[in-house]
Amino acid sequence: MNKNFFISTPIYYPSGKPHIGTAYATALADVIAKYKRLIGYDVFFLTGLDEHGQKVQEAAEKNGFANPQAYTDDVAKNFVDLWKKMDISNTKFIRTTDQYHVESVKKIFSQMIKNNDIYLGKWESLYCVGCEEDYTKEDAVVKDGELYCRVGHKLTHKLEDSYFFKMSAYQNWINEYFSANPNLIYPTSRMNEMKQSFLNNGLLDLSVSRTTFSWGVPIVENNKHVIYVWVDALFNYITALGYNSADETLFNKYWKDEQTEVVHLVGKDIARFHTIYWPIMLHSLNLRLPSKVIATGWIMAEDGKKMSKSLNNVIDPNEIIDLYGNDIFKYYIFKEFSIADDNNFSVKKMLELYNSDLANIFGNLVSRTIGMLKLYTDSVILRPVCAKSEYTETLLSAETKLLDSIEAAINNFDIKKVICMIVDYAKDLNKYVDDTKPWILKKENKFDEIHDFLFYLSNGIRIYTTLLSPILTDGIKLIKEQMQFDDEMVAYKNIKNSDILFNHKVDESKPIYVRK
Repeated sequence: MNKNFFISTPIYYPSGKPHIGTAYATALADVIAKYKRLIGYDVFFLTGLDEHGQKVQEAAEKNGFANPQAYTDDVAKNFVDLWKKMDISNTKFIRTTDQYHVESVKKIFSQMIKNNDIYLGKWESLYCVGCEEDYTKEDAVVKDGELYCRVGHKLTHKLEDSYFFKMSAYQNWINEYFSANPNLIYPTSRMNEMKQSFLNNGLLDLSVSRTTFSWGVPIVENNKHVIYVWVDALFNYITALGYNSADETLFNKYWKDEQTEVVHLVGKDIARFHTIYWPIMLHSLNLRLPSKVIATGWIMAEDGKKMSKSLNNVIDPNEIIDLYGNDIFKYYIFKEFSIADDNNFSVKKMLELYNSDLANIFGNLVSRTIGMLKLYTDSVILRPVCAKSEYTETLLSAETKLLDSIEAAINNFDIKKVICMIVDYAKDLNKYVDDTKPWILKKENKFDEIHDFLFYLSNGIRIYTTLLSPILTDGIKLIKEQMQFDDEMVAYKNIKNSDILFNHKVDESKPIYVRK
């Protein structure tokens, strides 16, 4: 069975530093990639920067850089450094100024012209430079007599020569595509939004070139035009794999192969580009289409307001991680946030979750177990010799339930459910201690029963250490050190092999997560 998997984040505008939304999207794609790797998939995880367009050119000028390339070179470091700090496991980091991408996009645009999908016309529109998106008067937000986009950027009137992609010619095809692929978009409510907002009223042709600025990929057939940034940007998903290059090995493996699952993770505000325009352009080139588009909600301020610099409520992920640590930031957003909805970021709730789950459940159970092993078995996990108690049977039933259902949750990208199942299992382990009462067994000189109990308890810690490894970086490292788990012991392929713990010696216990 082919077990290749491709996942991408949106590629981010380098018009400023990375914010909490970019950190959330990248961390979510990362944890999906890590879980798929854990259960045996060969994963290609792509992220990067969308470096062309008017917004970037204006940001370079505003910040006093000699040219946009110098500006994007400078800003790119902020993203690379943050992903390193967050232990992001991307396979590749693409920048749309990379020369291989530029050359491939030129060829793609020329091919679409040859396919008679693109024509030259006149573009008149209300345009949002901040979102790089067209608006109609009906879609615009009116405030104090001025027109704004949904996010709050002021719209400008545009009138210039432009190439257009014949989106309208694909109206019937995209309708049929949506009908044939009802699970294309998650959540399904986004599918309904795409139909109601963009398809039901008729699909308009899309302006795909600009002449009023120069920071973009020039069109070979007419170098007065640069390619619209959203056409340039969307094709990063295949140029990063070597499409249109001398070596298309990665493209053939992770995209062209229909057995490979291809997943795009994006914000809900750019779902239209990824679920309508992108499939149509791929179809026009006779290329395969994505398997799924996950369109997340926004991260809002604690009071429910959208974050913006003008409201002074923007959260810097670097500050959060520096203050509280990488583990709690990621654990919080994965367990508490719903992919389908907007979510309010709360430091107070994040710390409450840290204390209740990481400190009180996962960390404390390791300390408790190592302490009992030291007291009863000279820190050695011994082979079970007794008949299983009713409490052991109950625990093993919970273990079987967890291991039988964890892969389905991973493959459905339900990371929240994955964590909740692991937490429930860890609570079962704590209950196992309380029910078995090893301190009573000691008084009764039932040391074989104590040894067996500690074996099953230690194996439970080994299981949740394996299953939490895609989420927790620092804590898992400490658990492995203290329990002396090597990589084989916590490899998913060995998760059901409890024999691997026979006569295993553990180290001293030290605090893993100190309550805050």
